[in-house]
Amino acid sequence: MKKLDIDSLSLKYKNWHLELVKSDEYILIINGNKHGIETELFELLKEISISNDHSVSIKISKTNTINVVVKRRSVGSKYHKMYTSGCFDIFHYGHLNILQKTKELCDYLVVGVSTDELIEKVKGKRPVIPFEERIKLVKAIKYVDEVIPQTNKDKQHIIDTHNIDAISVGDDWRGKFPETTCPIEYFTYTESVSSTILKDTLQLQKKI
Repeated sequence: MKKLDIDSLSLKYKNWHLELVKSDEYILIINGNKHGIETELFELLKEISISNDHSVSIKISKTNTINVVVKRRSVGSKYHKMYTSGCFDIFHYGHLNILQKTKELCDYLVVGVSTDELIEKVKGKRPVIPFEERIKLVKAIKYVDEVIPQTNKDKQHIIDTHNIDAISVGDDWRGKFPETTCPIEYFTYTESVSSTILKDTLQLQKKI
């Protein structure tokens, strides 16, 4: 594979600004107006992925502009893309621990945050922290690459939709987790730390 020719790519994809980054982790930053031709962006990313002399993972964020960060893939990662999920109601060290352990196994971590409606349906209780606040908090965690709403418990749909290579869950799900087409990584929960314990102690959560 040949190295990136930024000048050539810039001439070919004029709607996008390419900036080469001198870093051990990052390779390239791409910026474009939200009205730019998105199909052209995908062609550009495809060309980057097959012409670069390093394996890459790509993170896209979209606000008023589209920003793309091209990163070197971790050497020796067990998986490329993993998924984990939770309520993350009253975020604590146990949550952080499972996110960190999952990220150590993969290049790209997708996290599902349960909606208020799903929590009410499953637990019969409203979450203490509203969904919009919980999802913003998870997005701020450095181990997380992408956050999506979890509206149901259909993990296979997530696997198929987001091209997930493996899922991580707590080891209390061992033997009970629904069958999926990808491997399941089980992690031991952090002892003496749980949202339920915190809520009971603080008496924050009420039944519907």
